[in-house]
Amino acid sequence: MSNKVKTIYESPDGIELKPWLDIQSNRRLLDNKRILYVVRANIDNSLIKFGIGGVEHGGTSAFGRLLQYINYYGEGGEFDCKGIKLFLIVANEYNPNVEGKNSAIFRKEKFLKAQLKGDTMSGRGTERVTTNIRKLFNLIYQTSNKTDEDLEIQRKKSERLEQANITSEDQVMKVSAHLTPKTGTGKTEYRVHWSRPYILTEKVRENGRMVTKTKEVFTTNETYKNLVTFRDGKQKADEYKAKHPRAKYKD
Repeated sequence: MSNKVKTIYESPDGIELKPWLDIQSNRRLLDNKRILYVVRANIDNSLIKFGIGGVEHGGTSAFGRLLQYINYYGEGGEFDCKGIKLFLIVANEYNPNVEGKNSAIFRKEKFLKAQLKGDTMSGRGTERVTTNIRKLFNLIYQTSNKTDEDLEIQRKKSERLEQANITSEDQVMKVSAHLTPKTGTGKTEYRVHWSRPYILTEKVRENGRMVTKTKEVFTTNETYKNLVTFRDGKQKADEYKAKHPRAKYKD
C-alpha cells in the first residue's frame, strides 16, 4: 500500500501556529503521522526553521512536537513579537514496520540539511536557514531525491513469528504504536516490546548486492486478540489505547 508523503498545510505567507492547532480537525490530521514542518518565530524573521515530528512513536507525538513551539514562543499578538508562524506541513502515516531512519520524513529532513548547508548561520543549527521560502518548498517537493516513500524491509509474517518463537513465559513490557488498515477487514496491529530479544536474520541490499545480516529485535506486531493471551498483554494494550483515545482501532 502506498504511503507517500502528502501536504497537510501550505502557505508562503504563513499562519499563526496556535490558532491553527486549536482547530480540532487540524489536530486530527496529525494523528499517527510522521511530519516535516516549516515554521518561523515572529521574534526572528530572518530565519526559517524546518523539523520533523512523530518519527519514532506516531500517535499524538507529531502534535506534541508542534505544541512545544507554542509553549516556548507563546501566542502572537498585534503589537508584540511573540508567537510562531506555520508555513508548511507534509506527512505520511506512521508505519511501525519502518524504522525512523528509514522513513520518508526523516530522509527528507536529511536531504534538506545536505542541500542547505550554505544557508545556515553559525551557532544556530542546521535546521535554521536563511533560505527563500519558495526555494525550501521546492526542495521538499522534489521527487528526484527519492524521499517520498518509506523504506520498509519486507519479510514474511510467518518467518517473523517463527524466528521470534514467543512462548507463554514471555512478558509484554509495553505497546508503543499501532497500525490500523484504512480499508478491508484487517485488524489493528500493535507494536509490542518483549522482555527478551530474538535474533532476526534477513537479507538486505547493500551497494547493489544482497547480504545476510542478523540483529537483536525486541518487538513484534500483534493483533489485540493475540496480544492479550500473553503476560501483561491486555494491561499494556489497554494502557496504550487509553493514552490515544482518538485513534482508530479494529480489534
